[in-house]
Amino acid sequence: MRKSVSIAATLTAVLFILPALSVQAQVLNRHVAEFRFGAEQVSTVTAAAFPGPPDGTLIYTRSFLLPPGQRTVFVTLSTTGDAHFGDALWFSARLNGMVCNRGDEGAGFAPPGWIPLQKHFSYDPPVAYTSGGIPGQITGDGGGGTGDMHDNGIYYTWCCKDKINPGAVNLVEIKMATSFAGTPVFVERSHYYIDSVDLDLCNEAAPIPPGTGIPPGEVAVEPVLEENLSGGGGG
Repeated sequence: MRKSVSIAATLTAVLFILPALSVQAQVLNRHVAEFRFGAEQVSTVTAAAFPGPPDGTLIYTRSFLLPPGQRTVFVTLSTTGDAHFGDALWFSARLNGMVCNRGDEGAGFAPPGWIPLQKHFSYDPPVAYTSGGIPGQITGDGGGGTGDMHDNGIYYTWCCKDKINPGAVNLVEIKMATSFAGTPVFVERSHYYIDSVDLDLCNEAAPIPPGTGIPPGEVAVEPVLEENLSGGGGG
């Protein structure tokens, strides 16, 4: 009787542990959580398709030890951005020298390997607006012309796996570029996070099947790029 109870208890323990191990294998491991306050970081350098040149300005670099068995790395930037004269802030993350989420141009006009994360349209002729309770403003809020809207949040995560080195030191870099060479873009009060999992993630999502999820009475339409719209421009 004691033997059968012991076997039952063992089986129960094994069944309890197996799901726990399965969940543990999918835990998001945080390796780096850092911040940089103080003076703004600035770039007046633009970017071409990776690897350039030009290749923007390095704003963050970090070497860290990645545990064995990890297969996907996530790099997150949380910051405050400023831009002048309607120029866009472009960003690019690299793992061991290889760009994460290479992508393509799209409506943001950033070159492959870069993502536009902030842009404020420059109105010409000026259009009056109210900010901070003060009406009749026409030149932005920081001296950068009609496209100058300061202190806007940026939060973006890249997933990386092309040159990942499990069980070794890995190098993460984040670069920033302006969409118009010579005109500055800025970030300040930045936070940086590096995480990983042991799953093979970072895969391109499948296209949406035609007719999927269309409410009754509505008609499916083909996607249209913003820059191809009549009178449209970059995002």
